[in-house]
Amino acid sequence: MEKNVALHDFIVNNTDSLTNAWFQSKKAKEGSIYSSTAPTIGEKLRVQNKKFITTIAQIFINPDTDSNYDAIKQWASDVAKDRVSTNTELNEIIPQFKVFRQIYWNKINEFATEPTNLITPEKLLTWSNLFHYAFDNVIEEFVATYTAYHRATLLAQQEMISELSSPIIKLTNEISVLPLIGSIDTQRAKVITETSLKQCQEKNVDCLVIDLSGVPIVDTMVANQLFIVVTALELIGVKSIITGVRPEVAQTAIQLGLDFSHITIYSTLQKALEKWEFRKKRILK
Repeated sequence: MEKNVALHDFIVNNTDSLTNAWFQSKKAKEGSIYSSTAPTIGEKLRVQNKKFITTIAQIFINPDTDSNYDAIKQWASDVAKDRVSTNTELNEIIPQFKVFRQIYWNKINEFATEPTNLITPEKLLTWSNLFHYAFDNVIEEFVATYTAYHRATLLAQQEMISELSSPIIKLTNEISVLPLIGSIDTQRAKVITETSLKQCQEKNVDCLVIDLSGVPIVDTMVANQLFIVVTALELIGVKSIITGVRPEVAQTAIQLGLDFSHITIYSTLQKALEKWEFRKKRILK
């Protein structure tokens, strides 16, 4: 056990030299976090690397303690999230693990081959197994966290883009317009439904004109989603009107057997607004 403690202390006392060796050896493409010359980024990388060194070194003192591997996983999780936030790709990160694994092991081997330390081949093999097992745990946890966090980040960005691309524009106190532009997939259709209901309630909308003039394709999925939106809006007291169904979209709808008979439709947004104003005036009289 004394040899293990001595190795741990040797590693910890050499965190600066290990980190410096990595900085001198790491290669990365221009624009990568690993090639940045910004002092703040360099300091962050040094702090993260030193934490990694000491976290791995701890396994030589208490190799069977779960808390050591919990600390390893926590480091991997924290740094993985940081790399996602800096848009660093996995193919830039994994080579850095490869480079530093060798640097770290060389330092362990340096200690083991020092004549005064009297390290047996059996002890070195034990250290090798501990070290590489811990290192593999780091990489495995890192990749898992990175993948999950990256996927969640992309999904959040897609939802934000979809929400921003489906704004409800209030024209008067009674009528608003939802101009839809571009293709509508399942995810965007879901966002349109949710944001339409939310925005209509927040803006006290009486009538919502859904303009499809910027939608190139209306298939069964899109049509069904429109029906869901219209029905949901009716339940909260909002009348829906559809405009801008282009000829080719209308032909596709007929070929698919889509039924729009129960929905008020106008050829253009302008006509819908004119009709609504006319209807409102008659009601007022």
